[in-house]
Amino acid sequence: MRKTDKKALSFSVSFIHSALSGVTLDANTIDILLRECRIPKPLLQVSDARVTLEQLARFTSLLILASGDELLGRAREPLPVGSRSLLMHWLVTAKTMEQVLERLAGFFQIVDKGVSFQIEIEEELIHLVVLSHDDTDGFGGDLFFVTHRILSWLSREIIAISHLEFEYPKPAIARDFRAVYYGASMSFDCDRSRMSLPRSLLQKPVRQDQAGLELLLKDPYFALFLLDFKTDSWAAKVAGEINDKLDALPTLPELAAIMKVKPYTLQRRLADEGTTYLTIKNHLKRDSAIELLINTDLTMEEISVRLGFSETSSFTRTFKQWIGVPPTAYRKNQR
Repeated sequence: MRKTDKKALSFSVSFIHSALSGVTLDANTIDILLRECRIPKPLLQVSDARVTLEQLARFTSLLILASGDELLGRAREPLPVGSRSLLMHWLVTAKTMEQVLERLAGFFQIVDKGVSFQIEIEEELIHLVVLSHDDTDGFGGDLFFVTHRILSWLSREIIAISHLEFEYPKPAIARDFRAVYYGASMSFDCDRSRMSLPRSLLQKPVRQDQAGLELLLKDPYFALFLLDFKTDSWAAKVAGEINDKLDALPTLPELAAIMKVKPYTLQRRLADEGTTYLTIKNHLKRDSAIELLINTDLTMEEISVRLGFSETSSFTRTFKQWIGVPPTAYRKNQR
């Protein structure tokens, strides 16, 4: 069985609603964008529905271009399209990540859109704290997402996030947040929104160059969304180990033996990252099902076999629990 494309990772449609919440585009324009991304409009009314990471990335990119605002209405004033391109030209010439962070903070002060962050340094950590914004609408998460992806792109590795704090209450889709932030731990209902990173980041060199920037700027929003480097998290190691075994998954003890650790150790390390072997298995099967339904003409029976279901009816029932609609209806709406 071929490996699932990382672009096939799926996320709640709530992320689409969030992206739309601050823009003032007419309904017809939004419908066109949804069609371009192959996102059925009725799917947005299903609370448990999901879209692929590629669909979410493409929709966000097109929405930014259509609205002319790189902050999607979340700041005091729009940030014109092209502003981040200028920022990236400035950042790629920095020597260290410390210079990058200083320039990032300076950029938001210069554009003065009512959004900024300050850098606080402790013995082992640095904190990026959102300023000048009431973060009850989740803007801090958006700012942290973009900042983290930029830092990771510049360093050519996924920067480890020590912890995330958000002012707003824990949302129903908090589990998806962990995927967005590569498994980082997080807290909600905090006094302020901040992202904590290892202090060792400051001395890391900028490893991108002008050639890499030119590739990124062909579609920066899409590229940053799909940014992916090797990660050392145990969840990623487990996913990588079983991704081509979905038709006959090993038990936890069998997997632990393959990974040369004790079952209890593997279970504990996954728990430390806020997940379980069962959760990883279910998410991989769910995301693989979405990819196969969208990108292949395999029958429901063939997909069921590939994903290790003994009966098609069991796959259909489980998929509806995952997504909110049966697989046949989901495929029909995607085409």
